[in-house]
Amino acid sequence: MANNAVQIPGRTPMSGRDDITIPNPDGGKIGLQMRELKHLGKLNMRGGKGINPIVNTATGCNLPRKANSYVSAGERHVMWLGPDEFLILCEAGKESDLHGIISAEIKNGQRAAVTNVTDSLCAFRLSGPALLKVLAKGCALDLHPSQFTAGQTAQTMLSHAAVTMMAMPDGSMTILCRTSFAAYLLDWIADASLEYGFNFKA
Repeated sequence: MANNAVQIPGRTPMSGRDDITIPNPDGGKIGLQMRELKHLGKLNMRGGKGINPIVNTATGCNLPRKANSYVSAGERHVMWLGPDEFLILCEAGKESDLHGIISAEIKNGQRAAVTNVTDSLCAFRLSGPALLKVLAKGCALDLHPSQFTAGQTAQTMLSHAAVTMMAMPDGSMTILCRTSFAAYLLDWIADASLEYGFNFKA
């Protein structure tokens, strides 16, 4: 392929799904809005504290200092998954460039690895006044803003799906799951939102 050729994005986990609109039965505002974050770049990064300069050079973010937290620089986020494991989120289409930059910075013998996992995970953004009420139907964690604040993450179960949640500064929630569970998660959230109204924009 020529360097100036346009690469057409592939299908996303929700490709082919129709928009969903379930009115609020009380006639008020729809309680939950949900959309897929299409083609969001995702890199799994493994390594100790020594990888911080590498991650910072590539993303503008330092590694999160606290467990279950994330650090942001514009549209890029570095999320804590474990003591030596992090998930990097970036703009759509930028993951290959970031992967190359990070790989080039890893020195021979350094305990570090980066893997492009963009296609293995699906990301959704959820917002609306009924957000926490709907999530409480399938999640055992206390997601109240006094306990789960912007900049925090949680790896948990939402109904039968393993998910990673990110509390966003605007009060919305980013939820990541394996692509094989994406359709299930959409259907479950739509059903759990019936009493509040629901909208999904494909």
